[in-house]
Amino acid sequence: PLARMEAMCAMGVVDVLKKLPSIRTAQRALADGIDRKPDAMIVIDAPDLHLPLAKQARKLGIPTIGWVCPQVWAWRPSRAKSIGESLDHLLCLFDFEPALFSNTDALWVGHPVIDRCMPRTSINPDLFGLAPGSRKAEVERIWPRFIQTADEIRKRKPSARFKVVSPVEDLEVPIWIERASTVEDLSEARAVLTKSGTITLELAVMGIPQVVGHRVHPVTYGLGRQLIRGIQHIAMPNILSGKEVVPEFIQDLNPSTLAEAVLSVPESQNIDLSALGEPGAIGRTAQHVLKWMDEA
Repeated sequence: PLARMEAMCAMGVVDVLKKLPSIRTAQRALADGIDRKPDAMIVIDAPDLHLPLAKQARKLGIPTIGWVCPQVWAWRPSRAKSIGESLDHLLCLFDFEPALFSNTDALWVGHPVIDRCMPRTSINPDLFGLAPGSRKAEVERIWPRFIQTADEIRKRKPSARFKVVSPVEDLEVPIWIERASTVEDLSEARAVLTKSGTITLELAVMGIPQVVGHRVHPVTYGLGRQLIRGIQHIAMPNILSGKEVVPEFIQDLNPSTLAEAVLSVPESQNIDLSALGEPGAIGRTAQHVLKWMDEA
């Protein structure tokens, strides 16, 4: 690797500013890598980091391919027109996305979450999952409220036990909460209290009931309220379904309210997952990349 993504992971204006030195270092390393004329450049998500670099690569005649398109359907829709200046091809995860990019070769390949998550086969009515996130800054804002919520659930259901999934190594976990490695370790959970993100789709594909509780820096939240237009929810299962099928709570994470939501969530949330496509998204992505490299 020329640079490691772990050093740059941040969400929101304030968190990005804190990571700016690491981001600048990575940008310089990646720009130097482009000068070595690779056979192709595949950029995955992170448009603010990747699109300027892809534009630089395209000027050098390097095929540029984007996988995971910017969420122009949620905010900054003007980016849809500028994508074509940076990318030769764009591979989309959701079926409604290619139509948003009129001046770019955009194709729907499906979502890889279908490949890596299997529907669960059993339920433990006493097990509850906690998923506070993978970025340290977001975990610091969310995890204390999740612990308080779990404690509130214990008061109402003494037989309850809990598992938490988070890659944050120095996460402080109470002795009565078990640490788990992956979301698959929550497959038997009665319900999962999770932050917003891809994990909401993983849980939906597995058929695990979920409640979303999310909290960002107040400055980020204020700006987001102004920039994000046209969608009413932040949890992807709700966005795909066009209505709130998953209870979601933003900023105000009251432990008592969250506990009630987790304990009362129905076993089936009837989430519309048709936009994710069929299994095989990763294979289809690889086939397109090889085809375009041959054509170049």
